[in-house]
Amino acid sequence: MPGAAPKVEWTLATILQLAAAGVLVLLSLLLCWLAFANWRFKSNLVEGYQEYDRGRPATARTALEAASSWRPLHTGCRELLAKLLCDEDKLDEARKKYQALKAQGHTVPQVNIGLGVITLKEVEAQDNPKAVEKLVGEAVAAFRSAGGTPEAEIGLGHCELVLARKLNDPAHYAKAQAIFAKIRTVMDQKKEFRADITRDGLIDYYTGLGKALASGDKVDDGARDAFRACFQYLPPTVSVLPLANVLALETRRFATFAEGADGLKRLENDLNALRNQGRTIWVNHRVQVEKERLREAWLMYSLAVAQAWGRAGNVTEMQSIVRDLQSTGGLEQRVEPLILDGMVRAELAVRDDVSVRDQESQVTKTQAAYQELVQKLPTDDANKERRLRAYNNLGWMMAWRGGYGSSEGYYQQAVQKLGEALRIAPDDYIANRNMAVVLKRFKKPPQPPEQYLEKCRAAAEKDKQYAEDFEVVKKYIEAK
Repeated sequence: MPGAAPKVEWTLATILQLAAAGVLVLLSLLLCWLAFANWRFKSNLVEGYQEYDRGRPATARTALEAASSWRPLHTGCRELLAKLLCDEDKLDEARKKYQALKAQGHTVPQVNIGLGVITLKEVEAQDNPKAVEKLVGEAVAAFRSAGGTPEAEIGLGHCELVLARKLNDPAHYAKAQAIFAKIRTVMDQKKEFRADITRDGLIDYYTGLGKALASGDKVDDGARDAFRACFQYLPPTVSVLPLANVLALETRRFATFAEGADGLKRLENDLNALRNQGRTIWVNHRVQVEKERLREAWLMYSLAVAQAWGRAGNVTEMQSIVRDLQSTGGLEQRVEPLILDGMVRAELAVRDDVSVRDQESQVTKTQAAYQELVQKLPTDDANKERRLRAYNNLGWMMAWRGGYGSSEGYYQQAVQKLGEALRIAPDDYIANRNMAVVLKRFKKPPQPPEQYLEKCRAAAEKDKQYAEDFEVVKKYIEAK
């Protein structure tokens, strides 16, 4: 018919071309999706590795979990996730991931090492010695199956440390020291051994070495240096424990420092640098638990250094540190600086190698220190012993000034303060002894000293350490 539209006809070639185009479109979409998925996986994986390397494990785990959602069987991603879960003490989840890796045939040493670490952490919940030994034995087997890699050998050292602590057996500390010494020798001799050790391995090595060397009664500089090295590898944003350990060891060192003012002067720059470093980190730290841990270690270290200066005769330097502690944010209400100030001044006040005039000056300052202390000490049971000693020492300083100035007025004040001490602990030997002595010095004592002497007698019979002193006090009180 004229004017009719032409009829569309599909030839075989046309159909084939359209089908091929459709396949190409679908294939391109699939390739685009795979490219996107690969990009997302690699982006998350790299971000996770980078965040972990920067010392941000929480954000690293988030990124790695996102990467795992794209490729659940990727061994590197799964392995690092297992380690992060172990570090967070999510031990069951970590073990499942390590076991899944083994089921995949991924049996690199790090998997067995991770399983050994998990088992060692599980020991912490155990108090039964047999259970402790059993779990540590399993951890040892896991580390040994890792084939002598650096981290495996370090793990064996930590097994001995756990046994030493949980079983209260110092012999295991010596074994741990031997293992870490062996590791040190191999690291010095074999370049390939050093090349295999990871940053986390070095952190575990120096942590274990520090614990092993710090186990003795004497302060070991090697332990301090090990914890310092550990601190260099472990950012404070992750943990302040290495620096807290350094401060704890230095606290032990200066609590018994015997090199006098000259020795302290040689170390002054290092002392100040460590105090400044510790203060800066704890004041600015954002994690409350880490902040409090470092604050306490820094406080104890500062007190030990102040004590060393004071006992060396440099009261000015001691007082400077004490006042600094009292003005540092968060420590204004702490009484430890005042206790230290009074204690050291009291020690200096009763020394025999100073003139009476200098001694009188020191006693006056000691009295002022204890007066400030008794005003600030809380009246709760936790501070009962502190209040007892503070009132006793304050009373004795007043008694000394009473004897120096032949003043019964000071003796009256001494009796009042010693009475406060005895209200806290009526049977305390020291407070009863001092009360009896002070009352003996009155021309007409307000109370008979004999009643306090009887308290001393009863206390000395219970505790033989007072027996010799009691005989001296008895002769003084009974003398005509």
